[in-house]
Amino acid sequence: MPDIFIKDLIQLPEQVNRGDFVLRLAEGVSHPEETVASYVVTPQLERCFDEALSLIKSAVQGGTSKAAYLHGSFGSGKSHFMAVLHLILQGNARARGIDELAAVVSKHNGWMEGKRFLLVPFHLIGSKSMESAVLGGYVRHLAVLHPEARTPAVYRSEQLLKDADGLRENLGDAKFFDSLNGAVKAGSAGEGWGEVSSNWNAPAYGRARNAAADAPERQQLVGDLIDTFFKSMK
Repeated sequence: MPDIFIKDLIQLPEQVNRGDFVLRLAEGVSHPEETVASYVVTPQLERCFDEALSLIKSAVQGGTSKAAYLHGSFGSGKSHFMAVLHLILQGNARARGIDELAAVVSKHNGWMEGKRFLLVPFHLIGSKSMESAVLGGYVRHLAVLHPEARTPAVYRSEQLLKDADGLRENLGDAKFFDSLNGAVKAGSAGEGWGEVSSNWNAPAYGRARNAAADAPERQQLVGDLIDTFFKSMK
């Protein structure tokens, strides 16, 4: 029988860097099998998953926005936790089949079943601001998943609308609204996410233009203008 040495059983890397064992959220959700296979659920984590899903349930059933802050030291597993939570909400069978989470998944399966969640993974590395990371990440992710959907109106809209006013004056109403309505027809939302029809003309534009910042018609106008004339803002 040949001799067996420890070096033949264990493979050690020549160099180890601080971030080598840190899972990145965007990568974790893209490789679900690896993410789930390397995850160890402790009793404390089981409670955390129950709390997280309870918070989401409350927001979904109450129709309200709710936020939570997950904190921990570097390498403590924050992104790994979020990636597994992401996969559970996504309906991933491997994530929902983790033995230690069976009771939690069973408890919450009733309200999760049949629902579709738009889950947006992103990080702040290289971002100029929190707003650009969160809102920009949302817009870019939505464009990848649902290119047929309108661009959400999450940008500062007042200057954009002023630029649109100037463009309308230069092009004239006929060409301006013809272009705007043409882009709207090409980018109608679908696939169960809802559909909002638009037929922009001078009165409709005026009402949306002068509406409150959070008014649906104004948000729709901003999104349609970005999809038509200000595509570089995506």
